[in-house]
Amino acid sequence: MIHFNRPIATIALVFLSIAAYAQQDAGFSMYFFNPLYINPAYAGSREAISGTVVSRNQWSGMQGAPITQSFTLHSALPNVKVGLGLQIYNDQAGPMHNTGVNVTYAYHIPLKDKMTLSFGITGMLNNISVGWSSINIEKPADPAFTGNAAMSWVGDAGAGVYLYKPRFYLGLSVNHLMQSRFGLTHAAGADLAKFYRQYYLTTGFVVPVKETIDFRPSLLLKYVNAAPAVGEIDGTFIFYQRLFVGAGYRAGKRVNMPGTDNMLIGILEFEITHSIRIGYSYDHYLDQTGEYNSGTHEFMLGWDISFSKTILSSPRFF
Repeated sequence: MIHFNRPIATIALVFLSIAAYAQQDAGFSMYFFNPLYINPAYAGSREAISGTVVSRNQWSGMQGAPITQSFTLHSALPNVKVGLGLQIYNDQAGPMHNTGVNVTYAYHIPLKDKMTLSFGITGMLNNISVGWSSINIEKPADPAFTGNAAMSWVGDAGAGVYLYKPRFYLGLSVNHLMQSRFGLTHAAGADLAKFYRQYYLTTGFVVPVKETIDFRPSLLLKYVNAAPAVGEIDGTFIFYQRLFVGAGYRAGKRVNMPGTDNMLIGILEFEITHSIRIGYSYDHYLDQTGEYNSGTHEFMLGWDISFSKTILSSPRFF
């Protein structure tokens, strides 16, 4: 239990508000195995009923560290150019809890040379809450807590564009278009508690190295209003189009604090069959944060149910 007096309680609430836009949406190291999380235009691009379950344990070993679970399901509708998607996620960091549901629509336009351009939109519904029961308040009558709602339902929206072919992709997307506010408290500084627009640029391609080995470099850039940009570059070797072994480097600056927030990432994915795949990633922090935790662990289970055997047998790199 965490003890707070009134001044510290107010500071803590301001911190929660700032955290809401500094890292308002959980980031996944295996984002390229679950692109629907950041770009609604991806829905239906695998031309199958595709799903993923991801669990992320950030800053392992630290009490109250962020823990995130995500479930996504999307599919192209047969004989049309439409993709539909559903995402359910749960993110908890200390006393703050965010559970959300996203419903996605995408429209795919075939171009030349097996290239496809897709446009997507998503509707978001978030339930934001703060568990006061996890905080032992020194003065229970503190007006920062008394009479204020500890839970809020928030609606929002996102949009994206996705250009892709079998060995290339380029995506641009934005989440929280409405920048919805959530009124958990009326404490000083709580007016900062809203979702700020979050922009993503992603790209990657696959080049053959040998007959049984391919190499896939990829890039992610993320920017949230009023927060430093984050960049990540990854390189993955693909063996026999089934085993993915890669590494990445993520660079960013801390919010309202000196220093950087850089890390090394190790990634592993294996396609057990053409329909089922599993993955694991590990983040090692290069700054002082790494001295107080044992890194971040992320686990993924994915599957594809194809409409035809021809599509199912085709290799999927993204």
